Amino acid sequence: ALQERHQLGSLLGRGGFGSVYMGAVYICVWRMAPCLTDGILVFLQSNGTRVPLETELLDKVSTGLHSVVQLLDWFELCHHFLLVMKCPERSQDLFDIILLWGLLSEEVVQGLFRHVLEAVRHCSSCEVLHRDTEPDNILLNLASGEAKLVDFGCGTYLQ
Repeated sequence: ALQERHQLGSLLGRGGFGSVYMGAVYICVWRMAPCLTDGILVFLQSNGTRVPLETELLDKVSTGLHSVVQLLDWFELCHHFLLVMKCPERSQDLFDIILLWGLLSEEVVQGLFRHVLEAVRHCSSCEVLHRDTEPDNILLNLASGEAKLVDFGCGTYLQ
């Protein structure tokens, strides 16, 4: 079913618990660490289904706001979870942009900061805490300048 709906493309980057790939139709796919017990926090749904906490958090925050990455689908495979998220065709994380372009103008930074604050405020209103807001986890649409908060792997629910 996964191969029928999504094709993995080139590797975009690796993190502590997974890798990010570009997919067909401009989809980012996150490959998570093996096994539910190997460092991935698990959320138990009311029907008894165990899902990665990151998936549950993304599901809560990814609707209705353009500053948070949208979760399209997720799959549990033999030893991995795959999260499929909407990704602009021409996008790059803020860390790589800073490395390539150097210092950004104050005007650009103010715009990016507004997007990030909007995303954090939205997450808080959904009782979700990202806990890893850094340049690596801010995806910038190079065509529009819009920023999206990504990677909720360190996230949790607000108490």
